[in-house]
Amino acid sequence: MIGTRREWSYASKATLVATLVLTILMPLGGCDTSGQSSRASLSDSSRFMDLWNTYTHCFRSEDLDAMRADAQRLGLAVNTTGSDEDPIHPESIEPVPLGPTFRLSADPVAMAASCALHTGQTAREMGRLNIAREMFHSVVANFQQPRYQYYVAQARLGLEQLDAASHASLSGLTL
Repeated sequence: MIGTRREWSYASKATLVATLVLTILMPLGGCDTSGQSSRASLSDSSRFMDLWNTYTHCFRSEDLDAMRADAQRLGLAVNTTGSDEDPIHPESIEPVPLGPTFRLSADPVAMAASCALHTGQTAREMGRLNIAREMFHSVVANFQQPRYQYYVAQARLGLEQLDAASHASLSGLTL
C-alpha cells in the first residue's frame, strides 16, 4: 500500500507540474489560434476607421479639392479591396432602393458613392461644373450594382441639371 501511494504521489506531482507548465506556455507558445484572427480584425478595424475618417472629412470639409481627394481616395480603396468580400451575383434580385438605405453597419462602397455624389453636388453649387461633371460621371460609371442605384439616379439627375444649365447658357449667348 505504501508503494502504491508513492507511485500515485509521483504521478500526481508529474501531472501537476505538466499542467502548470502547459498553462504557462500555451499563451506564450503559439497554441493560441485566436491571435491571427484578432490581428486580422484589428487591421480590418483600423482600415475601416481610416475609410470612415475620410468619409466624414468629405462631408465636413468646405474645401472642394479636399473633398475631391477624399472621394478619389475612397473610390480607390473600395476598388483595391475587390468584389470578392461582398459579391453581388447578377442573378440575385434586390429591390432598387428609392432613397438612401438605412444600415446597421457601414458599407465602404456606399460611403465612396455618397462622398463622390456629395462632392459633385457641392461643386455644382460652387459653380465648378467640370468637377461636378467628373464626380457625377464617376458615380454613374463605378457604382452600377442594384444596391447603389440611389446614388446613380442622383448623379444622373445632377448630370441632367448640368446639361440643362449649359444649354440655357448657350442659348442665352446665341440670342
